[in-house]
Amino acid sequence: MTIARFYSNTAVAGQLGATINNSATSMFLSSTPVGYPTQFPFTLALDAGTANFELVSVTSGNGTVGTPWQITRGFDGTTAASHTGGACVVQHEFSAFDVSTSRTHENSGNGSGVHGLPSSAWATASMAVINETTLSNSTTAAQTWSSIPATYNHLLVIVLGRLTETSQLTDWVSMQLNGDSGTNYSWVSMAATNISGSLLAPFDNTAFNVAQMNLIRMAASQGGGNANAGGAWIFLPWYTSTTFNKHAYSLTGAGNGTTSMVDGEMAWGFYNPGSQAAINQISLSTPSGFFKSGTSFGLYGLS
Repeated sequence: MTIARFYSNTAVAGQLGATINNSATSMFLSSTPVGYPTQFPFTLALDAGTANFELVSVTSGNGTVGTPWQITRGFDGTTAASHTGGACVVQHEFSAFDVSTSRTHENSGNGSGVHGLPSSAWATASMAVINETTLSNSTTAAQTWSSIPATYNHLLVIVLGRLTETSQLTDWVSMQLNGDSGTNYSWVSMAATNISGSLLAPFDNTAFNVAQMNLIRMAASQGGGNANAGGAWIFLPWYTSTTFNKHAYSLTGAGNGTTSMVDGEMAWGFYNPGSQAAINQISLSTPSGFFKSGTSFGLYGLS
């Protein structure tokens, strides 16, 4: 971390050891300096309280005849002047620089140099909304995002809603990528359910060479009242890669909070087409029937 200035509470005021003109770049005290900072830079005041007042920035040295301080003249808006031997020298404890530095820091936002870090260390627009949709009807069987921009590192899908399906407590909503309905998918899930009064945690589903990934568990008409929804968040890392197959990691489930109806799942999906390509389309489809009105879908880009 960069330190703008160094200070000392024990610096003893001294006297200039020899006359300096307004262009001199070194100075020393008439006696060995006591208590001055030993790290650089620090600020000294010459002829404080007089018409010749000047601040100098000390960049190196010990302030002695043998090893004088090396100085930058006319520091912090003051004017370089000539100073006679014996002029008062004090470690300046406060100047406009000390105030303006902190104000500049506060106003610099996430730019380069804040806390000594480069601008690349600061996250800007780390999560962007690509699309958010809430259905106003119960006649939609699929949510599709097309022309997904290849401007992020990862994708996040967030879903919350309910199915019109009449014969289920909960059911799977499937995902396809890039409009591909071929048997290029596999998926597995681990469930913790309490629908029938017993808690289980098996790997209850495994599917290979299938036409979709089942990653979202959504409540249906038998899963309690109309307010009982199911949902998921699904993370798709490095979706623009053309080197590796695509992965999707899901946390999903449904529950009404008042009875034994609980259905929680962790699911992992994999898409491996014959030719690897960036994901530019995601489709979510019901197993039968439609999504209920009020179901919400969100697609986000992560940098």
